[in-house]
Amino acid sequence: MKFDYKKVTEDFLNILSERSRKIISRRFAFSKKRIETLEKIGSDYKITRERVRQIESDGIKKIKKNINGFKTKKDFDQISAFFIAELEKSGGLKREDLFLDILGKEEDKNYIIFLLHLIPHCERFKEDSSAHSLWTLDKDNILKAKEINQNIVKVLKEEKTPLSLKKIAEAINFEGDIEALRAAIEISKKIDITIDKKKFGLINWPEVNPKTVRDKIYFILKHNKKPLHYKDISKNIDSLNTELVATSVSNKKLHPQTIHNELIRNNNFVLIGRGIYALKEWGYNGGQVKDVIIEILKNKTTPLTKEEVISLVSEKRIVRESTILLNLQNKKMFSRDDLGRYKIRES
Repeated sequence: MKFDYKKVTEDFLNILSERSRKIISRRFAFSKKRIETLEKIGSDYKITRERVRQIESDGIKKIKKNINGFKTKKDFDQISAFFIAELEKSGGLKREDLFLDILGKEEDKNYIIFLLHLIPHCERFKEDSSAHSLWTLDKDNILKAKEINQNIVKVLKEEKTPLSLKKIAEAINFEGDIEALRAAIEISKKIDITIDKKKFGLINWPEVNPKTVRDKIYFILKHNKKPLHYKDISKNIDSLNTELVATSVSNKKLHPQTIHNELIRNNNFVLIGRGIYALKEWGYNGGQVKDVIIEILKNKTTPLTKEEVISLVSEKRIVRESTILLNLQNKKMFSRDDLGRYKIRES
């Protein structure tokens, strides 16, 4: 919906004295890009910061008291209904920055915040150690949301992987509206959405907030769900960096060799072919082809045919069939039974 937030705000401010209008305008940054502090305004007017706060508060109270007499009252009623309806869609609370994105354009946001202060039951809560700044219709919603998030953090730590909203709801036996669950999660400082916007995980996980080269490689492989050549990983990281904060040092363009060096020295990544890497957690192990064959044969109770060995090695390494066969000819490592099947040579 489109509203003229500036028009309604200016109509309301006209009831105030010039000093009150200017102070509120500076506190809500109507004419400047940044909100001015109580100290700065108090210094300019040669009054205390507490006096500035009182003038701001008294001005808002005066507008509320005379709300029915404004010519834009009908517009304000429609705005109020819209704001409240949007909060109700999210279970009665919403993280402030995300709420403002829904309500209007960037140039409208300071007027929106001011008008929100005039709506009964709409209340703003500042950020704390566990939650972002938010707006709510009932402060009890915050306690409920924080309790929900404590349970989610516990589940994520147990699962050790990001989960979809649906999976989270199932894990914590959440029976409310799914958008209310999303809103609760969004206020948390410990949980955030993954880069691909599909799941939620802990804020320090690479799938959520990749910072180091290792984090980004891990995210790319996990996101693609398949082994990749290091040059393809490098291209993917270049694309990923455009989605991250541009000022971060870790988001500078990386040379493919830098990516390759990290892949080589980190045990979480396994070389499975010429320049192709996979995640160790997918069941891949390091070592040469002969080491892979040894591991496979150790885990089998009976010897394997040539075809079986080739098939199983091919699941763990991208190598030519001739390379596998060449390694099987190592008589110090492998022997064949009467049926021509391969086993580890007994010492």
